[in-house]
Amino acid sequence: MSNLNTEQIKLKLNKIIFTQENLINSISIFPSGNIITVSKDKSIRIYEMNFNIIQIIQNAHSNHITYVDIKNEDNFVTCSFDNSIKTWIKKSELNENKYIENHYIKNAHKNLIYNVIYDQNEKIISCGGDRRVIIWEKNNKNNKYQSITSLTHSKRVLSILLLENKNIIISSGDDGTIFWNFQNCILIIHFNNAVCSHWNSLKKLDDKNIIVGGYDGFLKIISINEKQIIKNIENKFMCWGICVIENKGLFITGGYCKDIKIYKNDNYECIQIIKDVDDRMIFGFVRLKNGLIASYGSNKKLILWSL
Repeated sequence: MSNLNTEQIKLKLNKIIFTQENLINSISIFPSGNIITVSKDKSIRIYEMNFNIIQIIQNAHSNHITYVDIKNEDNFVTCSFDNSIKTWIKKSELNENKYIENHYIKNAHKNLIYNVIYDQNEKIISCGGDRRVIIWEKNNKNNKYQSITSLTHSKRVLSILLLENKNIIISSGDDGTIFWNFQNCILIIHFNNAVCSHWNSLKKLDDKNIIVGGYDGFLKIISINEKQIIKNIENKFMCWGICVIENKGLFITGGYCKDIKIYKNDNYECIQIIKDVDDRMIFGFVRLKNGLIASYGSNKKLILWSL
């Protein structure tokens, strides 16, 4: 954790980048530092670190693309409101490296898909409006993905985390947050009052804790080892995006509000509020390889911040 005192920690506006997309739903960062965004306009956009465009994949899905997760420099996965999941692979053609569709899981869920994980063993984990978390495994005989396990909530599931070193899947949605054993998929504990409000509002805070942003204007800090809620933080707005800056000992929140709030990890003190950041609402944040933080949301721009 950083030794910076509160007076030294300030989030400052660095740059505003206007994209040609509709609202941005999710951003992820490749190991190289290249940036990938997915949007309501059904497109995937890949940028260099300085935001020069590398590739645009139009109509990558037939409806909103809600989430993107990167496995490595050559592979990523997307999910969509068209109920499908797609994996993408980098191919070299005509001296250019371009990403193309690799696997297509049609009707992966019976309702909207909100979040997806692409793990290092090539398993895919997805969650959606059909109240299920599904684990997918590739069949090496036919090179297609098949469902191997389905975990059930009582209401829609908006976000998922995989803690492989703890052997835990965490899923969260309208009926709270559930810890599952990743090996045998047995339910470990269900936190009914830790409701998740968006696919970007369930995050790992550090090796000991996770954070859940809810509809009720509160953030819940849950201990991974103790399996209990250890802190309720009044955030005063519906939290749709959380970014954890571990080396600074901070986390940042935004959501159904134009404001950004910055908190300290150790005592959960709010140390800065930036008013009227976005025209409408903030969907999420991502930390770039150059140390800048990008916020994104319901307009057509990325706002870059420095600490």
